Amino acid sequence: MTTDTPPVSDGISTELYTKGFILGSISSIAYSAANVFLRSVDHCDAVWVSCVKAMPTFAIMIPWLMIRYCNGHRKMPSLKAIAVLSFVAVVTHLFGNVGFQWSLDKIGIGIAVPLCLGMAIISGAVIDGLFMDAKPSRRTIVSMCFLIVAVIVLSLGGETAFEALKSEITAVDVSRSLLGLGIGSVVVAGIVYGSFGAVIKTAGRRGISQPMMMLIISTAGILFLLALSYQQGVFNVPENLGVWNIGRMLLAGLCNTIAFVALVAALQLLPVTNVNLFNASQAAFGAIAGVLIFAEPASPWMIAGILLTVVGLVIMKRK
Repeated sequence: MTTDTPPVSDGISTELYTKGFILGSISSIAYSAANVFLRSVDHCDAVWVSCVKAMPTFAIMIPWLMIRYCNGHRKMPSLKAIAVLSFVAVVTHLFGNVGFQWSLDKIGIGIAVPLCLGMAIISGAVIDGLFMDAKPSRRTIVSMCFLIVAVIVLSLGGETAFEALKSEITAVDVSRSLLGLGIGSVVVAGIVYGSFGAVIKTAGRRGISQPMMMLIISTAGILFLLALSYQQGVFNVPENLGVWNIGRMLLAGLCNTIAFVALVAALQLLPVTNVNLFNASQAAFGAIAGVLIFAEPASPWMIAGILLTVVGLVIMKRK
């Protein structure tokens, strides 16, 4: 960090903050696109969708690592690091990706995305402050409060969304307990995602390259979810193997890869809390996509939540 570049947020220079903001914005937009594709295949098995979604990351990381190897970057992570990242990958894929995907036809993308982000912001902030030695500034705390209130307000439309989506749910017993399970699975997913960011940042600080991390995480996730899909008889259901459905799963995975690359790069420049705050704009994108693309019910809660999200982001961005 140069001495002639003044800090603008939490002791971070203007240059690093700007780069982090751009990368965080790219991550948010790409994740939003991925969420739209995931919502469009919510009638397929959630485990299988999550498995296919991880495949583009695996396919892209192989040539990336080969290029790095030819350029002399040949450092390999230790077996312990590989084991830890593989365990984290399994937990994140199962309780994060699968749980989030399973909830989409229960509460809709307009509710699932902001609720998940709210929990990610809270868990990420707690871990960041307790273990990552990155205390947020007052402005960041104020911004975070606005965004947390925003996702809470957006989530208040959950019951309305559930009532509107009941006819689309394929479960045999469509009861109100599904609403609670849908919200609960998203809450758990948010906590997992918030913790995942801290793990990724720690691994990066210990010298594990970004493509190597992504290869380990995607490989472990694919193998685990593929075995789980086979055990559940996913391949006996025609809609899970439809070309159009598989294509949308892969597009979700491609957008997810782009978002993840930008996210990891942003985490190397900014504290986890700041990156999660940038990604909170997904709340507004998710609500808008839910209404305009999937005809999910709009409500005053949703409009108020979007406005609060914008206010929170503006407060965070100001010098």
